[in-house]
Amino acid sequence: MAGRRMREALRAKLISSGVLGSDAYVVIAGPANTYAHYVTTREEYSVQRYEGASTIFGQFTLEAYIDKYSSLVPFLADNATGTPPSDPAPIDQTSKAISLQPGVVFDAAPLGKTFGAVLVDVNTTPYHASDIVSAQFVGANPRNNLRLEGTFLTVDQLVNGQWKTVRSDSHPSTTYQWVRVNTILGTSTVTISWTIESGTPRESDFSLSSDILLKRPTAGTYRLSYFGDSKPLIGSISSFSGISSSFTVS
Repeated sequence: MAGRRMREALRAKLISSGVLGSDAYVVIAGPANTYAHYVTTREEYSVQRYEGASTIFGQFTLEAYIDKYSSLVPFLADNATGTPPSDPAPIDQTSKAISLQPGVVFDAAPLGKTFGAVLVDVNTTPYHASDIVSAQFVGANPRNNLRLEGTFLTVDQLVNGQWKTVRSDSHPSTTYQWVRVNTILGTSTVTISWTIESGTPRESDFSLSSDILLKRPTAGTYRLSYFGDSKPLIGSISSFSGISSSFTVS
């Protein structure tokens, strides 16, 4: 009901302001990718069942949203000028956050190995759709660097003599598994897997601005790449990478 009232109020405002015509259809979406808790009507709030009791900013929360969104309607017009007023940004409190999770003590590679070294390589025989390709590397604790806006892995395809990334850890066909082998010695492994999807995109499907393809990989030559960061007992965290042998998908 709160969403319906919000749509009706904003639709009326958009039409009366001349931003949209009388055939306007309003949809509530959440592109901000954040959560502002429950929003209920005053009637639902007064009952104080789950949703009403979870509307933490009070019984006029819906009206506050409608008022704020309505004030932004003029800035949606094609001939709009200026920008809407804004309150100061909230104070960044992340430096004051308390974590009860112990920090990473240190990472170490096994004797005779280096971080990113391949422990278990891909098969030399061709893979096919629905097969799972995997490789195991000398790893390090992923909490050393969460690689936000980055990736712990890539699946790369050889196209015209150059490696092009076709999958990252954000794609559901890939998995990243970190295992602590020995806590005292600080050793660990990372296994990267890719479930091969069927499909035949063309080279033009590759996007230079993104490492994710909407379409599926074609037959060809591929490799798995691992990206990590290790923490020594004394010193600073440093990045490293590992690459599997190339393999074919037919």
